[in-house]
Amino acid sequence: RRPPRSTLFPYTTLFRSAWGKNFLQGQNAHRTIIRLKDETFADAETPGSIMWCGGFGSADWFHNYVQDITFDVGHNNPGAIALQFYSNNSGAVRNCRFIASENSGLIGLDLGHGDMNGPLLVRHCEVSGFQTGIKTSNAVNGQTFEHITLKGQREFAFDNEGQSISIRGLVSRNSVPAIRSYGSCCLIESQLTGHPGAEKWPAIINYNGGNVFLRDVQTTGYARALGDVTTPDWFAAVRITGEDKAGSLGPTINEYYSSVTTQAFPAGPGTRLGSLRLDIKEPPDVPMDLPETWANVDAFGADPTGNNDSSAAIQKAIDSGATTIFLPGSYALKSTLLVRGKVRRLIGVGGWVDYTHQTQPDFRVLDGNSPVIFEHFSYIHGGVEIDTARTVIFRSVSDCDLTSTKKARGSELYFEDFVTHDLKLSNQRVWARQLNLENEGTHILNDASQLWVLGYKTERGGTLLETRNNGRSEILGGFSYTTTAGKLAPMFVTADSSVFTWFNEVCFNGDPFETIIQETRNGQAKSIKRGDGTAMPYVSTGAKPNAP
Repeated sequence: RRPPRSTLFPYTTLFRSAWGKNFLQGQNAHRTIIRLKDETFADAETPGSIMWCGGFGSADWFHNYVQDITFDVGHNNPGAIALQFYSNNSGAVRNCRFIASENSGLIGLDLGHGDMNGPLLVRHCEVSGFQTGIKTSNAVNGQTFEHITLKGQREFAFDNEGQSISIRGLVSRNSVPAIRSYGSCCLIESQLTGHPGAEKWPAIINYNGGNVFLRDVQTTGYARALGDVTTPDWFAAVRITGEDKAGSLGPTINEYYSSVTTQAFPAGPGTRLGSLRLDIKEPPDVPMDLPETWANVDAFGADPTGNNDSSAAIQKAIDSGATTIFLPGSYALKSTLLVRGKVRRLIGVGGWVDYTHQTQPDFRVLDGNSPVIFEHFSYIHGGVEIDTARTVIFRSVSDCDLTSTKKARGSELYFEDFVTHDLKLSNQRVWARQLNLENEGTHILNDASQLWVLGYKTERGGTLLETRNNGRSEILGGFSYTTTAGKLAPMFVTADSSVFTWFNEVCFNGDPFETIIQETRNGQAKSIKRGDGTAMPYVSTGAKPNAP
């Protein structure tokens, strides 16, 4: 049955999830299919969704996930929206398909139905059909996309109405524009293929003064790669001939910014001015063991209600010889757990660990034969200490402080949908997708490390990134939600290092960052304040050739 429409829920929807920590997990997208009955939402003027995941006037819908499912809106449903997803701080849609038959479907994945949606991650998803494949809007809180396929849309493949979006690996096969955006759009390593009819459009429409960063974007079949439109009447004003700005015509865009770059120091002799192009690595594949081989900590005496100390029981599970440790509830700890032996995965279902912060750290990662992954924990309040050079992956983990010992130098870290605070990196290599930090004071310290981030969202005052001792940092997309103490410290601090940031700021309290860049090179210091011609991207090429 169709539920009644209300003022609280502006769309009719068939399934609703409430607040946070909702986890909808299918077997895989080809075998778990939710299909809408034909002619359920036959009127495009009164749209409705198969599933609505929250979002009305509040940014505390934490840790929601939809994974490994196909949403099929069926036939004769022009008003159908497959999934209206909403999550804050952490949350993701992974390995999902959204399908509409010809002339059916309004939006495949709707991320713009509520304000303050994000930060969140969409990864390994495909949208086939619909009027619009993916829809985003509003100014906060940033949304990150990686490995997305859009095909057969009728109006736009991806439509962004004001959000800060970061995209890597978009494949679009369409007769309509691949992207329309007037927010902040970072797009890298993407292929936009125009089918018959696309020759009258740009592949990407940037309008109303939106900010765009494009790198390694290949277009075919379109009139041009990028069209800038400075009027709300984008349809009438879009140009398909000529070049708006140097480098925008395409068909291949190597590197393009809609605004000029900011530098405290000129580039060194023979140094190319632009992004650092740090190598990008996918998280290593940690095999998913059969569930019957998992060590369920409850079977070893752990208390999933979190009322009693479960330290000894969970350590027994870790030392049982199992490679996957399953924590299906929430657990109190009074002593540090040692991750060692054969363990390669610790997996939860959104529960917390050490909520009252009685232990620090909660986990200490020791040497092992394979990478180890922490997955799906809403809080690890005592944090994780890395006391090994082995690779560690954090996937969909929130409120987890991270520390490293000297043994961790040279290690590789992967953050995917990760919330932490006061992150300190020392001689490490880090790849992050959807990284969220909200502490007061320095957010990330990169000390002689290599840091690559796709989609970096921050809150509160303090330096957002300090890079020193020949470090290299590259921030591709995201934004600062400056809510407190913007004058507390420079936004970026760099000392004899190389940095590229393409970043956005939103501030509603009248106290944005005052000093944007503070950089020191060979003992000489320079600062760039707001209004001194600052713009993003910020580029520094001060690291020595032997930097990591």
